[in-house]
Formats: sequence, C-alpha cells, structure tokens
Amino acid sequence: MFCIQCGNKIKEGSKYCTKCGSEFLHDEKIKSKSKFFTKRKLFYIFGGLFIVAIILYFSTSFFSTSNINNYDVASSVVNIYCEGEGDEETTGGSGTIFSEDGLVLTNAHIIPESAKDDIYIDDTLCLVILPDPATGAPDEIYYAYPILDENLSDEYDIAFLQIHDVFYDEEEGMYYGEFPKKFPAYADKKQCSSDSVKLGEPVKIYGYPAISGGYALTITDGVVSSLLADEGLIITSAKISYGNSGGLAVDQNGCMIGIPSMVTGDENESLGVIISNDLINEFIDKIK
Repeated sequence: MFCIQCGNKIKEGSKYCTKCGSEFLHDEKIKSKSKFFTKRKLFYIFGGLFIVAIILYFSTSFFSTSNINNYDVASSVVNIYCEGEGDEETTGGSGTIFSEDGLVLTNAHIIPESAKDDIYIDDTLCLVILPDPATGAPDEIYYAYPILDENLSDEYDIAFLQIHDVFYDEEEGMYYGEFPKKFPAYADKKQCSSDSVKLGEPVKIYGYPAISGGYALTITDGVVSSLLADEGLIITSAKISYGNSGGLAVDQNGCMIGIPSMVTGDENESLGVIISNDLINEFIDKIK
C-alpha cells in the first residue's frame, strides 16, 4: 500500500505514514464513510421526492375541485328569452335551475309586463336555453312558463320559471333536448355551510350579458365591494350588464351568494348589485 499524500510505501496494518505522518484510512473506514454518504444522499433524494409529491397532490386537488365547481355551476345557469305582446316587450336574461324537475330562479323584471297581468299565461311564452358547460354555447332548449306573485315578485324582483316541455323546431324537424328529464340543478357543496359574505372576498358572476353577444354563457369576476345589510344587497366590482339579470353570483368555492340584478354608478364608474341569499330566502318563505 502507498500513502495517498506523499506516495510513501506503507506496511500492512499501519495507522500512519512513516514519512509524512498522515493518517491512513483502512478499507473498512472508507467503506463505512461511503455508506454514510450514500444513505444521507438517499435520505435527501427520497425526502425531496416526498415533498414534491405532496405539493403536486394538493395543487392537483385544488385545481380539480375548482374545475368541478365551475363545471357544475355552469351547467345550472341558463339563458332566458321571453316574448311579450310586442317587440318592445320581448325580454331576455339569465336564470339558475334550482330543482331537477326544471324550476328556474330568476329576476321578475325579465318577465314581460303583459305576462304579469294575464290570468292565464301562455306556456310557450318563455324559452330556457341550457349551455354546454364546457364551452358555454347553447345546447338544449325548453319551453317554460313564469311563476309570479302579484305583489312580492315586484317588491323583491324575484320570480320563477317552470320548464314543462322540450322545444321542437318544425322547420328542422328536431327536438332540442329531451323531456321529461333530470335537469342539472345547482346544489351547494359541502363547503357551503356558511352563508356569511365577507367584504373583499372574490366573486364570480355567471350569466348571458348582451355585451358578449347574449347567447353564450359568460363569467366575470371581481370582489365584494360593499355590503348593504339593511337592504339585503351586495355590491361587487364584477362586471354586470344587461342580460346578466337573474343569473348566479358565487364565491371562490362555487357557493351561491345571490342573484346579479342591476348596475349602479355614475359617469365615471359602475358597480354591480346582487340580491343576497337572505332576500331570496325571505321571498321564498313568504310565497310558500
């Protein structure tokens, strides 16, 4: 054997070099030290992989949950078109399917005035158009009739539509959907146990505003800008325009916080107004 420091020949079993005094490491010590470094490297490698796996798991879960929420919400928000006695009375807006048999929640102001005065409402008065939730494009079309309370609907600006049949295009000879069926009703998820709305929290608005064409489902976002608790209204920076009325406002978890209803503002700025869940529940309790 030879000293690795000076090259001097060393007798077998010597601990030090007789020439330079360097300590000589035997094979066992070298092997032991090598094993120590190998184990430590493996520990760092597997530890790093474990941390990466945890990060990937939670990020995947977060995005998949977000996608599921968005897909489910989008499925239930519908486009509404109602014919009045004249072109001036033809109206449109948005709504949310609230039961699997096709009960749709919306704003009362999108129902033509003539329908509010009629004792018998023509059950082909309104069309409810369901979107393809992946693209927002129109997919299925159904007939629906309005359900209004003579006084409360105007007071709360809330009404219902009941889907009762599938739309049939005589020219093309085809049905745009199937009836009866289970409709994709909006349902609060497990994380929606609390109805409390906080100032500054994110908001998404689902609807069919005319500014984007009025035919495809449109999503805008913003924050809760103000809470008018005494009036049961929520003010938001999320864009709301004509056609959004009666749609759906949700928080970051996809939980409903109300119905987008109108816009308020001045010549410089505008903010959206949302009818809160509290007002909706109060209206439903009164018309029961």
